[in-house]
Amino acid sequence: MAAVAGAALLSGWDGDGTADGAREQSSERGAAGQAVLARAAPSPSPDDVRTLKLGKTLTVAISPNDLFDIPASSADVTLTALKQADRLPQGEHLKPEVAKPGTTFVCLEFKVKNVSTEEFDTSHLSRARWTGKDGETTKVDQETSGNCAALGLVEENLLIEPDPRPGEFVRGTTVFEVPDGQPGVLEFADGLEHPMFKVETTASR
Repeated sequence: MAAVAGAALLSGWDGDGTADGAREQSSERGAAGQAVLARAAPSPSPDDVRTLKLGKTLTVAISPNDLFDIPASSADVTLTALKQADRLPQGEHLKPEVAKPGTTFVCLEFKVKNVSTEEFDTSHLSRARWTGKDGETTKVDQETSGNCAALGLVEENLLIEPDPRPGEFVRGTTVFEVPDGQPGVLEFADGLEHPMFKVETTASR
């Protein structure tokens, strides 16, 4: 009987007749199945995403991405100013920036304070997904030629400001051009498309 037990130990079998290798394979299959289920999970609707109001602060997180060696980080994001306009004055002797027909500019001023142990990538605040009240949706990128300083916002463009290191903060603006016929929301997400927060926009006509 001792010889049989010794043989079972050498071959990787335990007392209940299950091989260690079989258990590992089963565990790996279970982990893979969980990953598939996670990827298949439905994305939250705009109604499920937190709203960042003017003058308010939300703590937001960036998910880690092992493939691109991006660590997890987080920051306190404050919406310090919000303006909408069809024309953005560009200073003396320069023509104003004019929104295309059917659209309007949305100027957002953020204060971003890093509250993590890693550098916080503010580029996630320079692109968004706009969704209108009727369900119309479109991806929007920052209007790099737009300047909101004449509307009372800071001159610094968040896209070219340094990413804050732990304990640091930056201020800067982001400008988007969105449809103007209905109210909607600008939804911001991290690199893995996990929603961070949304900002409400209004109809301008």
